[in-house]
Amino acid sequence: MNFPRRVLLAAPAIMPLAAHAQGSGVLGWPGRPIRMIVGFPPGGLPDVYARLLSDRFAVLLGQPVVVENRVGGGGTLANELLARTEDGHSFMSTSISMTAGAALRAGHIQYDVLRDIAPVSMISVVANGVFVHPSVRANTIQELVALAKAEPGRLNCGSPGNGTSGHVTLEYFKLRTGTDILHVPYRGSAPLIPDFLGGQVNMVIDNMPLYMPHVREGRLRLLAVTTPARWPSTPEIPTIAESVASGFDVRAWFGLVAPIRTPEPVLEVMNRLAVQILNEPAMIDRIRAGGAEPTPTSRAEFGQFMREDMARWSEVVRLSGAKAD
Repeated sequence: MNFPRRVLLAAPAIMPLAAHAQGSGVLGWPGRPIRMIVGFPPGGLPDVYARLLSDRFAVLLGQPVVVENRVGGGGTLANELLARTEDGHSFMSTSISMTAGAALRAGHIQYDVLRDIAPVSMISVVANGVFVHPSVRANTIQELVALAKAEPGRLNCGSPGNGTSGHVTLEYFKLRTGTDILHVPYRGSAPLIPDFLGGQVNMVIDNMPLYMPHVREGRLRLLAVTTPARWPSTPEIPTIAESVASGFDVRAWFGLVAPIRTPEPVLEVMNRLAVQILNEPAMIDRIRAGGAEPTPTSRAEFGQFMREDMARWSEVVRLSGAKAD
């Protein structure tokens, strides 16, 4: 999967909103507080990014930006809410779960990602890691695959929910390694992690930043990363591609989207603001400190990426027979 290039701006500091609005034909917008929807509980990366961006948007737009967590269905409830919203003041901090979840639930959801959702900008990409509880008899990814093959269906793997990055990466991992591992969906990473630390969950494939503090404390083990090359913050950890499944490549992404009926000039303003915020040194440092890489994009680049990602996960679902548990 080719990720969009970073957009680096040499523009001056953002002008007051009135100047932006006049130039965009949306004078007077926003006329009230902005709503930033998140389809997952507080504590996960979509929520973290929503709050980071909202703080900056509020300053630059001169209106409060209110984060609203609408949890359920692996993000589908929030996606449906966004898709039918027409107020011009609603946006969403989303993730790979938007495209992967739509592929997994094709024919069973009330929205079309490519028809009803407008891309604004990508936010970041991050590696997923294959983590195991210390009670699992595997110290390498090769040993984990061997264990899963020796005891089909005995290992379980938690995920933040159906259609999330963790879920679809597990399905891809099972497809590529010929293993049978039980999927256990949770309602977000926040409730998953305590059960994982307690040993009720054997393994997790999920966004690395949330689990690395526990790895450093020796409470979990990181066996591999899902990116095609070793991840910069963990160069000692092998990739799945180099170890057990050549060509394996999954990088979780996060982005800012809006309802398709949002006026075009408003989308342009939000893209310009998002790109500038994501290029601010302080924001770059915050995102990288969490183990991710900021990736601001144009709207067109993000839209093309979403189309490619949707096609990719639709094929994985078709080949694997994965279903929403």
